[in-house]
Amino acid sequence: MSDRLHEIMGQIGILHNDLLENEKIKDANEVFEFIKDYDIDIQKHYLNLLLQYYFQKNDLKNLKELLLVGAKFDIRFDDVKEAFLSIKSEDENVIEFMQDSVVFIKEKIEESDLKTIYDYYINNTQLQELLEYTVEIIKKNRYVCVYCFNNPNTVYGKFFLNEDLLDSLKRDLPYLLK
Repeated sequence: MSDRLHEIMGQIGILHNDLLENEKIKDANEVFEFIKDYDIDIQKHYLNLLLQYYFQKNDLKNLKELLLVGAKFDIRFDDVKEAFLSIKSEDENVIEFMQDSVVFIKEKIEESDLKTIYDYYINNTQLQELLEYTVEIIKKNRYVCVYCFNNPNTVYGKFFLNEDLLDSLKRDLPYLLK
């Protein structure tokens, strides 16, 4: 099996580079057409990885196309950071679209990710109004809240702290705050 996994990963790497070079990656339907002759396991693995790629690029149109064919991936906070940095317009973004998944990410939050999101928000005053709702979604993640609670002296710790969620965590899940 491990030999097949290495083969799949190698083919996916080549496939992805081809799609980037010929710019077919910009349209999920063109990707589907391009990969139709590949083995099913390669298609499945690639579409799941491509879903993550579209999420990170804040490409909601193509993300929806992949969700419709059953692609899935486990969202990490790093993916949220990358998607946040790709928000450039007032169109609905992938974080808003998948907000339940973002709120329920279960992982340790890295300081650098929060700092990067905070810096992007602060340094892009022309985008702040449209980023507000997305920031509020991020603030609803309990692990973001825990990190901010444990790092109250940082500007991003203060910025992302959700006091209502913190009160709930203190009452219902105090072990998370240790």
